[in-house]
Amino acid sequence: MFGNFLKRITGDFLISLGEAEGDYRASQLKVDIRQSILHIIFVSISILVLLRVDAILFADRPDLFMKMAAYRVGFILFSIGFGYALQKTDKVRVYDRLVFSWLFLTIIFLLLFNFTRPANYLTASFDVIVPFAIYILSPLRIHHTVALTIGFTAGTLYIDHFVKFGVDPITLKVATTAQVVVQILGLLSALQLQTYRRKSFKAYIDEKDAKEMVAYLANIDPLTKSLTRRHFFSIAETEFNRFMRYHRSLSILILDADRFKHINDTYGHHAGDLALRSLSLVAMEQKRAQDTFGRLGGEEFGLLMPETSLAQALVVAERIRQVWEKSPVNLDGELIHSTMSIGLAEALPTDKSLEDILRRADEMLYKAKQAGRNRVVSE
Repeated sequence: MFGNFLKRITGDFLISLGEAEGDYRASQLKVDIRQSILHIIFVSISILVLLRVDAILFADRPDLFMKMAAYRVGFILFSIGFGYALQKTDKVRVYDRLVFSWLFLTIIFLLLFNFTRPANYLTASFDVIVPFAIYILSPLRIHHTVALTIGFTAGTLYIDHFVKFGVDPITLKVATTAQVVVQILGLLSALQLQTYRRKSFKAYIDEKDAKEMVAYLANIDPLTKSLTRRHFFSIAETEFNRFMRYHRSLSILILDADRFKHINDTYGHHAGDLALRSLSLVAMEQKRAQDTFGRLGGEEFGLLMPETSLAQALVVAERIRQVWEKSPVNLDGELIHSTMSIGLAEALPTDKSLEDILRRADEMLYKAKQAGRNRVVSE
């Protein structure tokens, strides 16, 4: 019962992106790198500015002040090195390791730095800012962020309770309470921020998928599931331009169902639709992956075959014709046999436009019909 209650409470936190998790991190990588470098610069400047505090605390110990200055400058140089490495990476895993290492070593630096403060010098406000800033700004996975902040809080409380002496008990209690509160608030804030980023990415992916689906449906003939005439000719124009530029082989088939009107008149339009859908499926199963198949209108289809000579295209065309002849349409238990005629043409150096090839393929289709149908005729 408690588990179900907890799921309902945290149901909106850290939504799972499933297989898109890697895409989510990769899409955020450049932004995360820029922000991390900005954070490193800000932290380095802040630590440099704190030299003023060191000058006040160690006014009577110039030797110790110089050591602290060298310590701070060393950390800044070390941070610059990490920033440079971040700028060069293009992998999420490497980025995570670099950021985690820099945060971990920064926490160690700050904790060691606390040992140098006077026994009655409690940096409560600074110690609260650090874990909260890590929660808010860390792009790491939440369990890594929690581990870092809890490590800082545990180290800070240990120093406050067991290393520093002479601190007012009430102040010490307030500092301890503040650490507990900042852990809770910081965790909730980090969860909300990461959830917002994930939901934004998921919404972007959903919108992108929806647009791609709309574009896909706009280019697909709803009956035969082949490409629409407009999209087929758009691809064909692109392939013809490529043929003109590189002089690579290009062949086009025009397929037409034989005596399709007879099927409609005898069995009804439902049978005709079923026959067209089956014909389209057979052609798409027999064509090659690089070929483009579309419905040109009525019972006529086109097959665009780039990088294909006339002889190679003839083999594919004959295979489609034979498979379709042996694939009767099942209409409520009654088998409807049908055949197809195919006209085939190859692009020639003398062709000036796509229409030239299509016209010759159409002429070959007409010859196939005139010769008795159920055959492939090429130039």
